[in-house]
Amino acid sequence: MSFILILQRIIRHASFGFALAALVGLNGCSTIKLVYNQSDDLIYWWLDSYADFQGEQKQFTRDALTDLQRWHRQQQLPEYVTLLKRMQAMAPNDITPAQVCAVTEDMKSSFVTLLRFVEPANAKLATQLKPEQLRNIRQRFDKTNKTWKEDWLDPNAEDRLRFRTKQATNRLEDFYGHLDKPQRDVLHKWLSESIFDPKLSYAERERRQADSMQTFQRMAQEGSATAQAQSMLRGLTERSFNSPNERYRAYNRELWNENCDGFAKLHNSTTPAQRQRMLEALRGYEADFKVLMAQK
Repeated sequence: MSFILILQRIIRHASFGFALAALVGLNGCSTIKLVYNQSDDLIYWWLDSYADFQGEQKQFTRDALTDLQRWHRQQQLPEYVTLLKRMQAMAPNDITPAQVCAVTEDMKSSFVTLLRFVEPANAKLATQLKPEQLRNIRQRFDKTNKTWKEDWLDPNAEDRLRFRTKQATNRLEDFYGHLDKPQRDVLHKWLSESIFDPKLSYAERERRQADSMQTFQRMAQEGSATAQAQSMLRGLTERSFNSPNERYRAYNRELWNENCDGFAKLHNSTTPAQRQRMLEALRGYEADFKVLMAQK
């Protein structure tokens, strides 16, 4: 995962994680504040599209999201500001793959902390899921899988590389501005030599979904948010970050390191003006997060 993806995750997590990924593809600073302050509603709608909440589940989920926003504003936004300051110190200079990986690891740890905070509420909600709700979740998984396959599995290698390059270029230009030939050459070399394996990635995606469904079904059968239910949910989280598939774990580690190296080389090919633009973007997000931290 590249430095830019991690930066975008900070922005997304500032609106409480992956649920708002599509919305926060809008990288304007004012958008971040708007989305953050509406994040409890937006995440509720996203979750409801999977679980189709019923009865008391609706208010329980809304209350849990309100608590999450309050906690996140107090506890995690200051962490993001600190991380953005680290990025700002790195931005004007050449960087190493180790520096990039260190930032990505810190962001991963921050997201795990968020998952731990919502664990009791998630466990209680999961134990209340009805069979029809579980079927709805499975159907949503199938729908998102269809889109994933259309993007990553169905195209041939050349079209897939073109798609990855377009995605990466758009992300990078959000922060650096226009990429000139030296940066485009580095990006092409990075992605064309990548070990990215869509078949292996899709197999892991299916494993995680099957694991999720089995875990949710077991928790629903338990019928109460006991310590055992929370333990099952924590086990699911652990397996999501550390796959039981040894081949995938090795592949994921190599891909992680590859992306740290690729982004470091890309950044080191940028001009002083491009690095200054990155620095200004980082400062803008820091200022936005500080405003959000001050709000009640």
